Amino acid sequence: MPNNKRKTLKTVKGKDKAHPYSRKALQINRINLRQDKLDKRKSDWLHQANPTVERYLWFRWVLDEEQETATREQLVEFIEMYLCRNDEELAQLKALHRPGQPRPKAAREDLIMLLKKKETEEFNHGFILPDLTISKNVKFLRQWDSDINSMTNIRTIKIKNTQPDQIADSNVMQN
Repeated sequence: MPNNKRKTLKTVKGKDKAHPYSRKALQINRINLRQDKLDKRKSDWLHQANPTVERYLWFRWVLDEEQETATREQLVEFIEMYLCRNDEELAQLKALHRPGQPRPKAAREDLIMLLKKKETEEFNHGFILPDLTISKNVKFLRQWDSDINSMTNIRTIKIKNTQPDQIADSNVMQN
């Protein structure tokens, strides 16, 4: 079996003149498949940190353009808004259930419920978000182009829920 790991399309001579069923065409096909596989791995790696990027972008969006900084009370309000961001979609999914007929939950409904539970637990133990209390950090966050490598330049803050019963009660009311 040939080893094409060192081969690229640049090193293959006469690739334009290759017959569709020739050995050279098979070699070009292997090179293309390998490149696709490497590109897929790279994109999967980039999407691993995607929830954190989405969180940072959401907090950038929620802060008004006129505001230079936010207070800690505002940060707690922002976190509570962030925890409830999927409530409309969850209500729509629950409305699809027919009364009187047992129907399993939609997969998306389970996913939203698990995500909300995980984020609520995180808020009770310490929710990590970009520090919006420092104007320099807010400026950098607004100029940030959602690059994963530059996320380390954004200062974060960890905020714990001071009233964990309040969010737990609101979750019980909704269910």
